[in-house]
Amino acid sequence: KQEMSGLKVIVSLIDQLTGIQIWGDAHRTNFNPDEMSSFEERIASGIVSKISCEDGVIPKLLSRESKRIPPEKVTTYQALLRLYRFLDDFSPDSFAGALAALEQGCINEPECGLAWSMLARLYSINYSMELFDVQTPLDKAYEFAKKGLIFAPSDQRVRMVMAFVLLFKNELSAGLAEVYCALELNPNSLIFLENIGYLLTLFGDWEQGPLLINQAMSANPYYNVNVHYALWLNWVRQEKYEHAYEETLHFNQPLLFWDPVLKTASLGLLGRVEEAIQAGKDILACKPDFAERGRVLIQHYIKFDDMVQRVIMGLEKAGIRIA
Repeated sequence: KQEMSGLKVIVSLIDQLTGIQIWGDAHRTNFNPDEMSSFEERIASGIVSKISCEDGVIPKLLSRESKRIPPEKVTTYQALLRLYRFLDDFSPDSFAGALAALEQGCINEPECGLAWSMLARLYSINYSMELFDVQTPLDKAYEFAKKGLIFAPSDQRVRMVMAFVLLFKNELSAGLAEVYCALELNPNSLIFLENIGYLLTLFGDWEQGPLLINQAMSANPYYNVNVHYALWLNWVRQEKYEHAYEETLHFNQPLLFWDPVLKTASLGLLGRVEEAIQAGKDILACKPDFAERGRVLIQHYIKFDDMVQRVIMGLEKAGIRIA
């Protein structure tokens, strides 16, 4: 669509079966020949990422539809969609549905590396955040992740899941090697680049990790906002707590304890005690036993003792005493 001051492109995704618009967006640019090529590239990359990334509109739509199918009848692809459904809401029902479907998927297709890796991922999430009273031991997650690598060694997601598991096993050198391997498989991945940067940062690559995250955020307007956790950690490392607090404003999972933990710690480290106390109430609402389990839970994701102590110090200023 041509306008007086430039060009406007309207993008719509329509469900052909129902005629319902699933997603829409608009993009504008000035009539500058030098900008047209980059404008086209930005639109194309934005559409690809919004539609096809793990939390994109198509996986979300299909995951909602797949939950109506009994676990014993789901295909392996539908089992993967059940995982994405869980990652969207972190509810007990979606966790149970994803677990049953992925376990059945690995039985149905025992040589599907991605299915084994996504089962390992689900186990790891529950292990590391203690969300549900379900046995998901780390040694089983590691076993599943190894099977994933055997059957799909060239899949970026499979390599990233193995790194994720190794993070919790405290095998940092091996985990970092897996992340670098994932990056080498596709250094220009639009969908996974910020997640690779996220993992690099958690493993302590403070230069390339944040750099990749920021590159991905610039190229992809629909990036995974969870990467702000890693950027937050990097600011805490530098003792730049105002910047750390600003990162917490991008979090979007208020039902998980990590959002209020990072916000509370940042406010505490800034000396904004009253605000920290209010934010701290949300931690205990999400995780009533956090005072007892907090140190373990924090150490699952933060592997550097000085930064763990800073986070705990910020929490304690809000009145949350960590055992």
